Amino acid sequence: MHFNLSLFAIAAIVAPVLAAKTWDVNFVNGTFSPQELDIAPGDTVRWPNNDGANHAIVQTIAGARNCTSMPNGFNSGVKTKGQAYERVFPNATTINYKDGVDANCAKGATGTIYVHTGARPSNSTTPSGPSNSATTSGPSNSATTSGTRTAAPISSPTHHSAANGLSVEKSVILGVTCFIGALAL
Repeated sequence: MHFNLSLFAIAAIVAPVLAAKTWDVNFVNGTFSPQELDIAPGDTVRWPNNDGANHAIVQTIAGARNCTSMPNGFNSGVKTKGQAYERVFPNATTINYKDGVDANCAKGATGTIYVHTGARPSNSTTPSGPSNSATTSGPSNSATTSGTRTAAPISSPTHHSAANGLSVEKSVILGVTCFIGALAL
């Protein structure tokens, strides 16, 4: 009996990790593609730099297509060809961002990420505060996204996300509770 319950507890911990989704936003002709992206809480967005220009992903204040940086918002720093920047967005929110290098923003290099479950919120231009879940990576052979508002996710077993509406933190707590309960039997 201990063995079966322990497997259940391990499955409760591992399931959110296996359900992870990573979405690529690419630089295409001086703009982001897709320019708008709908994702679930806990998903990861990655900006690979596959063109020859330098780019920086910088969070902006409320309002789509805004070029004013958000105080204390995220900033990837300059990324050169072959580098990538990624963030996990753990909570429902709307995030606006720009390419912070030179005049790229003024030329249209802006984007919006809608983090939600179900339908997109009606007040979808007001971002919340900055998130602190960022990483940087080197070259990648990832799939690219389409030019539509919602891109297809790429497989990413190393990124954590929510499953069935539970946050990663709640899923881990549930899994640990089940594991302790299984050990107590």
